[in-house]
Amino acid sequence: MFSQNGRGFKLPKVLSREDAAKLLNAPDASTFCGLRDKIAMLLMYRAGLRVSEVCNLTVDDVDLKQGFIFVQSGKGDKDRVVPMDPELLDWCNRWIAQRPESDYFICTQKGTRVLERFFKKVIPRYAKQAGVYIRDGREKKTPSCHTLRHCCLTELIEDGFTIQEVQAIAGHSSIITTAKYLWARPEALARKMRERGAS
Repeated sequence: MFSQNGRGFKLPKVLSREDAAKLLNAPDASTFCGLRDKIAMLLMYRAGLRVSEVCNLTVDDVDLKQGFIFVQSGKGDKDRVVPMDPELLDWCNRWIAQRPESDYFICTQKGTRVLERFFKKVIPRYAKQAGVYIRDGREKKTPSCHTLRHCCLTELIEDGFTIQEVQAIAGHSSIITTAKYLWARPEALARKMRERGAS
């Protein structure tokens, strides 16, 4: 159990990469709403954005030429820059070609801002459709928007990013918050320990 400011907190609950893929494939990307929802989920899963940050992104915040996302006034009123990986960049280019005229990158068909509560409702719906759940203690729950962010940060560490790099991508004020993702899926740590013992 970690402690921050004298308070403990639980380890993040994450999906396997296979279940994450099932969830991301649940929206019908051949429709406007399905493609939009998939892009929003990918921004959480592949760039680690919070749902509020996804909904607040403007078109100018997403640089598809250079492959960067500029998160302005994120949690704690902090700005940060998040690089996009090739998969996210490819899907965002598909979206930009189909979306209506709007200041918001993720928008409704009328070009208005999508509310956070919409994604908080629709992502569990997609999870049920895909048969994807997380185990929280004795309870089986549908994943949330924040689950996708948890998955992103956990997988970055598994893929060899340093704690400091993940902290910068996540926009965490404290590295203690980032460090908990080391233990979200301990298999990588266990593998390194076994390799150390075999050397």
